[in-house]
Amino acid sequence: MYNAELSIKKAIDSCLRQTYTKIEIVVLDNGSTDKSSDILKSINDPRLRLIKANDNLGIAAGRNLLLKEAKGGFIAWLDADDEMLDERIEKQVTYFSEHPELDLLGTWIYVEQTQIKKAPLNHSDISAALWFKNCLYQPSVMSRNFYQSENIFYDESYANTLEDYELWYRLRDKKTFGNLDSALTHYTQSTGEALQDKKIKGNFETNLKRLWDVKWQEISAPIQEKDKQVFQHFLYQNEVLDTNETASILKTLDTIEKQFKNKTYSLICGFHRLRVWRNTNILGKLSNLHLLLNIFQYNSIKKLNLR
Repeated sequence: MYNAELSIKKAIDSCLRQTYTKIEIVVLDNGSTDKSSDILKSINDPRLRLIKANDNLGIAAGRNLLLKEAKGGFIAWLDADDEMLDERIEKQVTYFSEHPELDLLGTWIYVEQTQIKKAPLNHSDISAALWFKNCLYQPSVMSRNFYQSENIFYDESYANTLEDYELWYRLRDKKTFGNLDSALTHYTQSTGEALQDKKIKGNFETNLKRLWDVKWQEISAPIQEKDKQVFQHFLYQNEVLDTNETASILKTLDTIEKQFKNKTYSLICGFHRLRVWRNTNILGKLSNLHLLLNIFQYNSIKKLNLR
C-alpha cells in the first residue's frame, strides 16, 4: 500500500472475512506519508503482519519484498484499493488441490462494481492470448510459492507499470496457468486524468515498448516498425481506422497467424479481424467484406472470453 488510508481498511477486511482462514496477511507500507500504517495497527488480528519501507520502493520491488517475506505454500495478491469476495481464497485453494499441474491461477474480476472482466481459462488459451494482451489480473492471482526456491521475481526495472504482465509473459512457457470462470475480486480501475498521470509517472509507454520488443522477436518474418506501432495501438484502442491502417493491421495479423500455426492464435486473429471490420470506415467495410467470414468462428471465439 502507498497512501491508501481511504481504502486499506476495506481491503484488509475482505481478507479477514475469507472463508478459508489459514492465511497470513502480509502488508507492505511502501513509504506512505498518510495514516495508512496507523489504520493497520488498529486492526487486532494475529494473521496480520505489517512491514514498513522508509521510502517508496516501487511496485515491482515492493512485490519482491513481499514474496521474500511470505511463508505460505500459496501466494495470493490483493492491491490496497481492491477487495476480495469472501470465498475467493477457498475457491482457489480447492481448485489447486483438484489440479496439481497448475502453478498459477487467476480469476475474472469486477470492474465498475458490477461489470465483469473475463479472460481465457486454460493454459494454452491464456498463453496465446498473452501474446496480444495481459489476461491474468494481478489482484486476482494466486500461485504456488515457487519464487524464492526458483529465483523467480518481478523485473524491478519495470518499477511501477506492466511488471505483472512482464512476469506472466516470461513464465508462460515455464509454468502452467489457469483462470477461474467467476469474478472473485473487485478491482478499482484508474480512468481519465488519473490513469494518464499513472501511465506517465510509471513510464508506461517505455515499458510497453520494451515488452513488445520481446514479443516481436518471436516473429521470424520482417514487420516494418510503423506496422508494429499501428498494430499495438489497435490492440488497446477502438478507434476508426483509415484505409492504410486497415491494410497494415490485416497484414500483421496474417503474419502472426502464419508464424504460430496454432488454433487459438488463429481464433484470436479472427477476433481482431472482426474488430478491424467493425472499426474501419464505410469504404473499408465494403472492400473487406471477406472479413465477415470470421463470424462463422464466433462461437469458438466467444469461448475464449477475449476483450
